[in-house]
Amino acid sequence: QYFYLNELTMKYLLLRTVCIASSLFCFTANAHWMLVEDESSLSFVSTKNQHISEIQQFKSLKGEFNPEGRLQVEISLASIDSGIEIRNTRMREKLFLVDSFPSANLTAQLPDNVMNLAKGSSISVMIPAELSVMGISKTVNVTVQVTRKTDDGIVATSTQPILISAADFGLTSGIEILQKLAGLSSIGLTVPVSFNLVFLAH
Repeated sequence: QYFYLNELTMKYLLLRTVCIASSLFCFTANAHWMLVEDESSLSFVSTKNQHISEIQQFKSLKGEFNPEGRLQVEISLASIDSGIEIRNTRMREKLFLVDSFPSANLTAQLPDNVMNLAKGSSISVMIPAELSVMGISKTVNVTVQVTRKTDDGIVATSTQPILISAADFGLTSGIEILQKLAGLSSIGLTVPVSFNLVFLAH
């Protein structure tokens, strides 16, 4: 009789654990994931006069992805931070034309192995994404390390820089204007972009 009761108790505990785990899984599976701006970053390296490279970044990012894995990230071009205020102003006005094109946008469909990633696990994937800048959209391949934290957070970090060509997005003429204003012999037309994005479930 003791063995029978003990067996019933163990079955009850097991069933209760499964129910709790299932409810937690359902909550996560139906969660809406929002980007945590103050923990996220997006930067690129620009090169001038052939040999001088500088790190610049965008300070304002918004992003989210839904339970179906549809990702959207909005980059405020006015938030450019080059470390020099006059250069920031010139880039806003002459390069990005922020009055007409205030943001760049990236959209992608996250694969199932990312959406089903277990807590405490990590995976490296390449995701095709659509990047829109200055009203021009191009597909870029993003190689990213995705880590599922234990507190319902997801961290996505680029493992290879994304090479963005100015010519692909109509930025060449703006760069030429910046080059003349700054009295430079050259400004590189291709920049490597890196990111670290943090999302929390809501």
